[in-house]
Formats: sequence, C-alpha cells, structure tokens
Amino acid sequence: MDLSFKKQLFILYNEINKEIYSMGVQSQKIYSIENQVLILAKISRSPLFSMLGEEERGLVSSLDAVLTSKFKQRLKEKLESTFDLKVTALFKDYDPGTESSSTVICFDRLVAK
Repeated sequence: MDLSFKKQLFILYNEINKEIYSMGVQSQKIYSIENQVLILAKISRSPLFSMLGEEERGLVSSLDAVLTSKFKQRLKEKLESTFDLKVTALFKDYDPGTESSSTVICFDRLVAK
C-alpha cells in the first residue's frame, strides 16, 4: 500500500470519527490485501453511552446502529472523493467491552501491490 494512501486513510478515519462521535481514535492499524483494507482501531466509548448504561440498553443499541450507519456513509463518500476509488462494500463493528473497532473496506481495484 502506498504510504501516502495509508497516511491519508489514517487521517480521514480519525477526522470522521471526531465528526460523528466527537472523539478521536486512540490507535489504529491498517492492513491491505489487493483491493481490501482492514482498519483495527481503539476508540474510547462516549461518556454519554456509559452514562445511559445497562438500564437503557435498547436505546444505546439503536443509537450505536444509527451512528455506525452515518459513519459508514460518510467514510464511503470521503474515500471515493479523496482517492478516486469506488467502494464496493464497507463493514464496521464496535465492541464496547474492549473499545475495539474493525472496519473492512472493499474497493473496485487494487490498493496494494
């Protein structure tokens, strides 16, 4: 993967995280294989979600789903406009217990050699 692509992707992912969640990424690693990119990140849970706690589990799950959907939409838009690549699939999941996030992005062509 081109170093400038990887660096730009680091920055882009963190900026979108700040935009959606008002918090930056603690750490992230980016791996690529042919036309796929895997981003593993540590992201602190928003204090709002912690405050809602177990009593509002349904609400927290709903909010998580909406925010994840917005994040994916924004990430796809920015990736396609910044890198002139078409995103063919984008998957994201977050584990609140470990504050770990994984994102898989598939592009229409190679991003790594």
